[in-house]
Amino acid sequence: MKTRFALIASLCLLAGCSAQGPDNRTADLRGKRVLVFTGHGEGYVHENIAASAAMILELAAQEDFAADTTSDKRVFCDDSLERYDAIVYANASYVGLDSAQRSAFERFIRRGGGFAGLHAATCTDNDWTWFTRMIGGRFDFHPPLQRLTMKVVDRTHPSASMLPDTLTTEDELYCFKRLDPQARVLAVWETAGVDWGSGPKPEVMSPSLPAVWCSEFDGGRIWYTAAGHRPSDYADTLYREQVLGGLRWIMAGQARDTETAE
Repeated sequence: MKTRFALIASLCLLAGCSAQGPDNRTADLRGKRVLVFTGHGEGYVHENIAASAAMILELAAQEDFAADTTSDKRVFCDDSLERYDAIVYANASYVGLDSAQRSAFERFIRRGGGFAGLHAATCTDNDWTWFTRMIGGRFDFHPPLQRLTMKVVDRTHPSASMLPDTLTTEDELYCFKRLDPQARVLAVWETAGVDWGSGPKPEVMSPSLPAVWCSEFDGGRIWYTAAGHRPSDYADTLYREQVLGGLRWIMAGQARDTETAE
């Protein structure tokens, strides 16, 4: 188990680098349509849900794309999802989609739809293996809220190009299980000096843990950031620029890339 955890962390840092280089194409967001999902099942309710949804709506007005916000799980049907280019889980967690809703979600991704997950999005539907593979990992635990250092490891991606080499912020250090070894890790949390408190800690201590990643999965593009615990994070200019870069990237997938740019 310990060897496997270390191996996955190493693979994540190396993934996404091929002889041809990573695909950094982006889409023009004008005229696109995004579903902002804020649903929540039984479990801890983050105070950042409203702020994260409001951020997407404000970015939509700024960038001239459409965004609809809902917490109603009934939106996960073919008739509804076919209207959208991307789904954003704005701290949606413990959602509990039924089998028909899950199938509609899967079909959306397979026909080229994009997905962006913010912070708590990895805390949902533990029994849905496809979702865990799609989003790239499953939240396991975190130490107390504290000052953390994020280090950019892939500046070529459009959601990381604007960031400094390192930045310090107060956040939750999400530790994950079932990480996707093929995911392209863009930024990591440095673990040196972290206060693990009285709770659990990684079985093998790594110098860093994945914080932001992306992947091309099952026909669609996926982008996730573990950052964003505090409601105030969603008013931060750099955070917003990261999310915009992620949205531009996920909507330039193979099935929907008629308007792309380097």
